[in-house]
This record gives sequence, structure tokens and C-alpha cells, in this order.
Amino acid sequence: MVDLASTLGALLVGGAIGLVLSGIVTVQCIIFYNLYPNEIRIRRLTVLAVWVLDFLHSAFIVTALYDYCIDFFGDDTRLEYIPWSVALSVVVTAIQTVIVHWYFAHKIYKSSGQNWFITGPIVLLAFLRLVAATVSTTEMIRLHMYSAFNHRYPGWVFTTGLSLSALVDIIITVSLCYLLQKMRQRTAACAPMAQVVNTLTLYTLENGFLTCVTTTASLICWLAMPKNLVFMGLHFIISKLYANSLLISLNTRKELGDMRGNSGWERTAASMLNVQNLSIAYNQTYPYGAATSNLIMTSPSAAYRSAFKFLDGKWVIRIKSPSRNQLKEATPWKRTSHK
Repeated sequence: MVDLASTLGALLVGGAIGLVLSGIVTVQCIIFYNLYPNEIRIRRLTVLAVWVLDFLHSAFIVTALYDYCIDFFGDDTRLEYIPWSVALSVVVTAIQTVIVHWYFAHKIYKSSGQNWFITGPIVLLAFLRLVAATVSTTEMIRLHMYSAFNHRYPGWVFTTGLSLSALVDIIITVSLCYLLQKMRQRTAACAPMAQVVNTLTLYTLENGFLTCVTTTASLICWLAMPKNLVFMGLHFIISKLYANSLLISLNTRKELGDMRGNSGWERTAASMLNVQNLSIAYNQTYPYGAATSNLIMTSPSAAYRSAFKFLDGKWVIRIKSPSRNQLKEATPWKRTSHK
């Protein structure tokens, strides 16, 4: 006798939670495009890719539930069958996961001073997780039955994929928290900045905790209860949590910027330090002669990507001199020149 609660019930509950989270993903995507209409192209494309993948994943969930509850209604033997939609949901989850992992790996790479010793393992392990999920999907489609998929091969491949996902979550969370705490120590004298760092740390722990716990729970259910579908019900939720973690990370930048009194803080390190008025003197030699200029900006533009360094108890600013074209893009600005 098949236990419907641990098979169809688990899929229905997992699918319902997943679809609710999918709605949150859609809202987060709309918020992102409204808050950051001028965001760089790579981020806009990343959010679009996450949105499309989430829609596909939701479609696979609905298709799988229709197969089990309608097409296979009354036939308990068909609960052993693996629909193509379930198989494809596994690889879509992996693609969603690797996008999010690589996004956070890039953040760690930038925050750690381009440290590949930390970032390299994250990128590699995330890619291996995608490979394991691709193999699992292929074997699901080929075997069609959970009883055959539970064998040592390809069972260990599916186990490896979930294990790698949880491991990467732990590495990312620990790395980000470590880098944030280092920043907090350097900015301990600045109470608003310390508040921003504390909030970022909380967001990091919450995002990493939810994805890691859900993935680990799916792994444990897969290993301990391979004859039911509780693990798959949890697996339906994993993709949605990863998508939301990335979108929350992007959308909370404005909120954190408002805490510093400047909504554009995420675009430049200067605004993170609340540099509201920046005066830059520079010398430039042109073909027609030399000019000395003074540039005053209340909000540094993308032309001035300042590199900040904490040295001898104070912040040192190193700025590359912009070209004439870049200078024209800096607004608001005031320039005085003389030969």
C-alpha cells in the first residue's frame, strides 16, 4: 500500500510552497527593474535569466503535479514513475543555483581584493554541482523509475549534487560574514556604517541559512527515505529560495543606502563613506597646451570609481584621472580652467 501523504502529499505541499515563493520572485524582479532602471546590463540580464528560469521551474512543477494527480489518478504503481517534468526541474534548479553562487562568488572576489584562493573553490564546486544535476536529469529521463534511480549509480550523483550545493552555501556565508566583520572593525568609529554592516551580515546569514537548511533537508530525506517523495517536495522549493536570495541581495541596496542618507551608495564606494561633496584637483596636458582644473561633485558619477583604503586611522582616496569625455558625463560638476 502506497503512503499518499509521503508521496503525493509531499509533492503537493512542496509544489504549493514553491509556487508561492515563485510569486515573490516575480514581485522582487518588478521591484528591481523599478528601483534600478539604469543598472548595468549584466545585472539586468542576470535578473531576467533568473526570472525566466523560475517561470520554467514553476511550469515543470505544475506539469508534474498534473501528471501525478490527474493522469496517474487511481494508479498507485505510477507513483514510481519519474515524469520528464520532474527530471527537468532538477537541472533548472541547478542552473538557478549556479547563477546565484557565481553572483555571490563575484561579490566575494571584489570584496576580498580579487582573492582567487577564496573565490576559485566556490566557482569550481558550483560548476561541479551543475554537472552532477545534469547527469541526474539525464539518468531520470533514461530510467523513468525512482526504484532504478535509487541504485548506487546514479544515486550517488544526485547525493553529490545536493552535498556540493550545501557546501558552497556554507563557504559563501562564512566568507561574506568574515569580510563584513573585517569591514566592521575598520569602521567601528562610524555608527551608521556599523549599522549597515550589521544589517548586511544579518541578510547574509538568513539567505545562506535558508538555502543550506532546505538543501540539507532534501539530502537527508533522500538518503533516509528513498522510497517516498519527501525529498522531491523539498527540492521543488530550493530553486525558489536561491532566486529570492539573489534578488533580495540586489534590492536591499537602496534600503541600505537610505540608512547612510544616500540612495546611490551601491554605485560607488564614496557614497558608502558618506562623501557628499568631493573636490578633485587634477592636471592634464592636451595637444594644444596644459590645463589645470578643479572638479566639484556632490554625487560622483561612474567616471570616478574611487578606490578607498583605510590607512593610519583614516581613509585615503586614490582616483584615476578621467578622460575629457568622462569628465563631461560627471554631473553635477563645476570646472575652472586656465592655461
